[in-house]
Formats: sequence, C-alpha cells, structure tokens
Amino acid sequence: MFGPSRSSSSSGLLDQYNVLILGETQSGKSTLIQYMRKYANPSVKINTDALGTGFLSHTTKVDITTITTNLPEYEVVDKKAPKGSNVDYGEFLKIPDEYDYEDALNMRKGLETKQGTPRLTKKVNFNLIDTPGLNATQGDDEAHVQKIFQGLNDAKTIHLLLITISSGPFTQGLKDAIKAYVDMFPGFNGIIAFVHTHFDYKNFHPARSQVAHAVDLRTQSLHTIMGRETFPHFKIDCDVYNKKPIRECITQNTIQKILELAIFNRPIDMLQTVVNKTRKMRDIDNILQDKFEATSLTIEKTLRFKDKEEGDLLAEIFRNETTVHKLEAQIKVLDEFFVRHDVELLEILHEDRRDMDYAVDNQGKFSIRYPQQGVQPHTIKRRDLLCHSVNVLNEDGSDEDKEDWKSWKGDFQRTSLQNSVLHVKIYASKSNLHEIEIKKKHAERLDLKEKLAVAIEYRRSHSEANESRKQQIKEIVDNHSEGIQILGYVANDVLTPDLFNALMGDQAYIGDTAVCSRKVQAVYMRLAKEAKAAAAAGS
Repeated sequence: MFGPSRSSSSSGLLDQYNVLILGETQSGKSTLIQYMRKYANPSVKINTDALGTGFLSHTTKVDITTITTNLPEYEVVDKKAPKGSNVDYGEFLKIPDEYDYEDALNMRKGLETKQGTPRLTKKVNFNLIDTPGLNATQGDDEAHVQKIFQGLNDAKTIHLLLITISSGPFTQGLKDAIKAYVDMFPGFNGIIAFVHTHFDYKNFHPARSQVAHAVDLRTQSLHTIMGRETFPHFKIDCDVYNKKPIRECITQNTIQKILELAIFNRPIDMLQTVVNKTRKMRDIDNILQDKFEATSLTIEKTLRFKDKEEGDLLAEIFRNETTVHKLEAQIKVLDEFFVRHDVELLEILHEDRRDMDYAVDNQGKFSIRYPQQGVQPHTIKRRDLLCHSVNVLNEDGSDEDKEDWKSWKGDFQRTSLQNSVLHVKIYASKSNLHEIEIKKKHAERLDLKEKLAVAIEYRRSHSEANESRKQQIKEIVDNHSEGIQILGYVANDVLTPDLFNALMGDQAYIGDTAVCSRKVQAVYMRLAKEAKAAAAAGS
C-alpha cells in the first residue's frame, strides 16, 4: 500500500509535464513564467513585453511556454574566497537585527549565482500554461473560462495547478475568483499549490512577525475557501529587475521546488474530469428550465382545447411522456455520479509539506500525524512521500494491518540544515470517501427506477388501448422530444468534457444573458437531435 519514499530522481520520469497557472489579474502569473524560463536557462533574458501594465492583464488567451530542465539547485558562490565557496544564506536568519539581515540579502560584490546539483537524472519538459485572469480587468469571465478549458483539453493531462496570490489586499473579488477555480474544477483538489508572489525576502526574518502573521491569516482564509486545511504554499519575489545574487538564488530554488511538485503529484486526466457549472451557466439553465416547463404546460392546455375526452387523454399522455424523460434524466445524472465516485480511484484526504530551508535546531527530528488525534472514518488507501535530506525513521497506523489504517503517523529526521523537504500525501478511494452519499443516491436511484417503471407501463397500456391514436400520440411526443430532453441537460450540476466542448465551440457563454440563453438552447437542441438520431439508428 505504501511505496518507498520518492526523491523524483529517476524512476518513472515522463518526458512532458503540464503545469496550469491560474490567478487573479496582475497576480504575477506571466512574471512567474518568465522567471521559470530563466531558471531553466540562466542566459535567457526576461521578456518584459509579456508582462501586464499594472492595470490591464497582458494575458488575453491561453499561452503555453515550454522549458526543459533537470531541476538543478542553485548556489551563491563567493568568488573572493579561495576556490570559491558557497554562501549559506540560511545562516543569515541568525542575524539579530532585521536591517542587517536585509543588508546581507542585498550583498552583491564578489557574489554570483550558478547552477548546482540537479534533482533529476535527465532533462524533462515542463509545459507552462498561462491563462487570462478569471476576473480579468477587461471582463467577460466566461470567455476566459472557455479559453482555460480549451487549453486544458489541448494538454490532455494536468500534473500541477498553481494559483498565484499577490501580496496586495485579500479582497472579496480575489476570494470569489479562487472559489470559482475550486468550484469549476473539483477534480483538481489534489494537485493545487499556492504561490504568494511579490513577497520580499526580508520578511523571512523573525523580527518581521507582523508580515508572517498577515500571511498566516491569508493562508487560513485560503484553506476555508478550499475546504481543506493543508495545501503547499510558496513565497516568491517576482521582481524581474532584481540583480542581487542571494535574492535571485532564493527565487530560483523556490521555482525548483514548485516544478518538482508536477513530478510528485498524481496527474489529472482531462478526459475523465468534469466541470462544475459556473453561476452564469446555472442561471441560464434555470431560465431554460422555466421556459420548457412553461412550454410543456402550454402544450397540455392546447391539447385540452380539442374534444374534451380526446384532449384530456392526449394531455395526460403528453404529461406522462414528460415524466418519463425527467425520470430518465435524473437517473442519468445519478449514473454519472456513480461513474465519478463509486470507483476505486484515489482522492486526496490530507497533505503536509515541510520546507526546512532555515531550520537551525540540532536534532532535526519531527513527526506528522493524520488526523492529529484519534482516527478518521475512511481507510487510508495510499501514502506518497517526497523526501530530500530527510530520513524516514518510522511509520505507524491505527491497526496492525496496513490495509485497515484509519490514521497515519510518520517520524522523520532532517539530515541537512538547508534545503530539506518533506511532502506527504494521504489518499482514500473515492468509493470509500463518498460511501454515505453513494448509499443515499443508490436508494434515490432505486426509487426513481420504480417510478419510471410505473410511467413506462402507463405509456404502454395507453398505447395499446388507443391504437387508433398511436400515430397522433407519436407525432406529439416527437415534436417536443428535444425540448423535453433539454430538461435533462439542465438537471445536471456538472458538464462532461464533450458537452462543455460543444458549448464552448459555439461560444455559448459569450454575451449577455439573453444572447447566451439562445445559444445554449441551440446547442442543447442540436445535441438532443443527435442523441435521438443515434437512438433511432441503434434500435
């Protein structure tokens, strides 16, 4: 169940890793990518033309930048020292005065930054997917959603999702933007990391506790939004004009740790994922649902204007046919839920990361436990570890048999005073994690199936009893079947990749509500006709 600790050094390396970068407008996405280019190739000049103006987002479409690297660590070399020696900037934190510490960070004379030991045994490609801000200053959020998803489809697989957070005020707009990402891509929960940009490294000093406290408060707010307490967080200074070797080295080594997560994470297959409907999508679906519910009632009333006996009969048949379609749509939604959740695929329960760059205690021993006390209700299916300069001393669980562990504890010891990293991820199976909800929905499905059987039997008996009206009944149902099926599309809170691509291909969510409603309805109608034709061909 628990594989060996992973150092990302050799085994299982792919040739390509896809990194999706999301963030609020002007949060430093494009700047981070420019720094990643420079990390992979120090001779690269940062393209300042690719950066925003401070008022408008430069990124208006999905751009993919590929870098090739074996993830080297960077070092600061003192050229004045005999044979050159590395500067241990972690030791600077022992400097009592915060301003002396800042002066040390800013030292330049005789210092240079150079590449050191690589983490990987071969070079691999990282495809950095830059996206427009979801709340970009030019507006039109749904258009940006479309561009982002198209970029994801082109990538097929996502290994890391970075959300950039600027050091500015943590506004409600920023919270809403992050919540939108989380709501849109629920399957990405296990590969998300936050990058706090524009972070001045002088604030690492213990004397600047107010800054550390502000970052902690922001982190707590993010965890509340995400619905989980632990996510990887990185702090980086995106000052593209910085020429100070020590600061530059800190930035480069932070980028190394960020990119390494793409190798450590369990990737997301875009063909197997779903997109939660945004607020605008749900609003449009509600409009269409009300419209077609009203249309159904109008049809019933129109039918009743015929001969009373015949009108009542036809109206009743039409109402029953609508009920059949609604029940079938509800059952389909439940079946899609089971495909996503009643499976043995892994879903993350917990993760913890320790970047011990500036730890100074002599023992270097520490422990991590999940949950912190007692046990949690789900069986731990898998534990992944990423270790650098950290030894695993012991692992324990809630039971003698690892297959039944419902808690986990690891004891570790750091073996280096600088650049020690430990990252643990704990997973449960989706079927176990959603067990209560799955049982409830199975019961709901059984009830719907029973109602559907009654409705179908009612339809069959009416058909046999009214053989002379069979063709008339068929025409009524056929003329409105696409409209009835639309109720099935609007009943689902998620969009499959095929459905979302169809909507995005027609730019269905670009425009005002009235325009979008017409375009979404046209897509739904087209898909309903295609489904009807496919069903007829298969029968």
